[in-house]
Amino acid sequence: MKYQATLSILFTLAALSGCASKSATVSERPQVAYGCPMGTAPVHSMEDLIASKVQTAGEVRDVKVKEMRCMMQGDLLRIDFTLANGASTVRRVAYRFDWIDRNGMKAGTDESWKPVYLYEQSHETIVGTAPASSAIDFRLVLLDQDKRR
Repeated sequence: MKYQATLSILFTLAALSGCASKSATVSERPQVAYGCPMGTAPVHSMEDLIASKVQTAGEVRDVKVKEMRCMMQGDLLRIDFTLANGASTVRRVAYRFDWIDRNGMKAGTDESWKPVYLYEQSHETIVGTAPASSAIDFRLVLLDQDKRR
């Protein structure tokens, strides 16, 4: 009888300690794709990443973001992205980053638009660095500067 009680107690303790160790190993790290913070958005490809991180201010014809990579540089988030001009003419676009803090609020002040000239059928890799360590996420915004007003 004592033997069964002892085995029962040991089994219960083993089961409880197994549960405790499993919950302690669960990571609460945010999801990342290609080094970029993603939160809970499912990302299965580079196209998914670009679709979730790139916005346009109006229509931007013939210019697409082809690649995007992120990494921490010290305590600042760094983003590299490649713009591709699919047109047979020079295209003028501008970009800026909207930086986001841990609470989903704007981190820092608004960035100014940065112009880029893309020659016909060319690619240009551009680097952006967060203005402060509080910026843990971002959106890349593109603007067409060739539109006639």
